[in-house]
Amino acid sequence: MNRVRKSGGFPALLAVGLLSVIVSGCTANTGMEGSADESDISTPHANMGTSDEGPQEEVTIRVLYPWGQGAFDERFKDIDEKLPDIRLELIDSRAELEPLQELNAKKIVPDLIFANWGIEPLMELEMIEPLDALAEQYEFDLDRLDPSIIALYRAWDKEGRLIGMPTSADNYALFYNKEVFDLFGVSYPTDDMTWNDVLDLAKRLTAVKDGIQYRGLEMGPGFTGTEALVPLMQLTVNLTDPETGEVLISQEPAVHKYMELMKAFYNIPGLYNSDPEARKDYEFTKNTVAMIVSWPGYLRWGIGDPDKARSIDIAPLPVWPELPDIAPTHFSHPLILNKYSENKEAAFQVLMEVASADHQTVLAEIADGLTVLNQPEINERYGANYEIFDGKNLSAFVARTPALPPSRVSPWDKYVDIVGHLAEFAESDMNIPEFLRVVQEKAEMRIAEEKSRRE
Repeated sequence: MNRVRKSGGFPALLAVGLLSVIVSGCTANTGMEGSADESDISTPHANMGTSDEGPQEEVTIRVLYPWGQGAFDERFKDIDEKLPDIRLELIDSRAELEPLQELNAKKIVPDLIFANWGIEPLMELEMIEPLDALAEQYEFDLDRLDPSIIALYRAWDKEGRLIGMPTSADNYALFYNKEVFDLFGVSYPTDDMTWNDVLDLAKRLTAVKDGIQYRGLEMGPGFTGTEALVPLMQLTVNLTDPETGEVLISQEPAVHKYMELMKAFYNIPGLYNSDPEARKDYEFTKNTVAMIVSWPGYLRWGIGDPDKARSIDIAPLPVWPELPDIAPTHFSHPLILNKYSENKEAAFQVLMEVASADHQTVLAEIADGLTVLNQPEINERYGANYEIFDGKNLSAFVARTPALPPSRVSPWDKYVDIVGHLAEFAESDMNIPEFLRVVQEKAEMRIAEEKSRRE
């Protein structure tokens, strides 16, 4: 299966936690306190509550999911088997504006929608049913869920309502290749590094040896991908005004701080690869890059070969000195309850099972993502079905406290394309104010066009 990595995640993350996309795909040790005992792991609804009013006859719940029947069965078969009065049926489509409009025109109504392409199309089509009332009706304990993700979902909504149920989570950490470190005689990354520490390592590990260009760090292909925004995501600021769409990057200190860090990285001779081909895929897999910022599934989806992964381990994400334990807001693609579903209560029972410990364990074992529950012990099962995760320091992904998002995440942030201009910044002599003016002017044009489209 060709799993699309974060197309909804990072526009979403981009619009979310800064920022934003989320980012895919987790829980943190801190912020995930209150682990349940073993009985909670085996009993999906322990302490969550159920209703006596469930459907008495079989109800079909149609789930919009974009990766085909095989992937759907892998992720939902256990739920289908758990609920005898509910049958799950796949609608194989994307939660993007045009596909959703086509389904609506054909009067095909999914009850649940996997929103991995962002929630904006669903908001525009007014298809989102908030979950607060059903959670109260079924005595569903929202406190069992990662508070960072729940805060993010509420921050997406003008009224602070819960717009979806989290599925599995992606956190970020620092992968490193021991062979490259050994070649340069440099000690491996530690658990308490700041971005300045990583900058120093990147300088020491970027050089030509035996005719081969080695690079100390990669943050997205060519050092210009969405992962390059991770340090900014840790600062959790909006790039635009949530109400007016005013672009704020030129006046936002956090953005200037982030750009100073990026400038320092790009100033390391040889670190940035100006070859456009290099920005088509990661170079870390070639054993010529020492470190990469990425998500847990990168081992499976990005590397794939257990033999290649033997020299790779993981350290916690670097931090800003003034935020010594803060990771970006945790991100999880939500399952949305369709406002037009005629089976909302049955669909919510499916959502409760999605957030059960049993199902979260299933998702962890197939490396779909880290758990969205405040039960970090579930993450010990992460990647259990795949040899490539054996012996890896997966606890690095939950070693930091996730930042809480702004109280209202700006829906206009996705039009501020910092990532799309990083190559220009790396290859030019623009100073930071000049660069931000270029990004701001283009963002203002895009926002104006979008406002005109909505009128």
